[in-house]
Amino acid sequence: MKKRLVFSVPGSMPNATWEGGLRAIKWSDAEANHGGCHGHYVRSICIFGTGDLKWLLNSKNLFANKFELGTYPPTVECLELNLRERILNQSEVPVEPSWYL
Repeated sequence: MKKRLVFSVPGSMPNATWEGGLRAIKWSDAEANHGGCHGHYVRSICIFGTGDLKWLLNSKNLFANKFELGTYPPTVECLELNLRERILNQSEVPVEPSWYL
């Protein structure tokens, strides 16, 4: 009988299921499905801008494709802050103020 490993760390979800696609991509020919790109298109793929944050945060995709840190730094920074806050909010140990950015 095989034992199932259960990780009890902030951010883990041992009994979670996943529904969604693998990558969140906004294609230029599918704007009616996603409301358009708020960054810019390169080879028909959206480079996400800050206007795309709500769409990205509501997405059930595991990854997002594509970002340009040099062009739209707040997009990546906001996603990082959101992920960090979600993980810290699940902490079972007292959170140190220095853990927040």
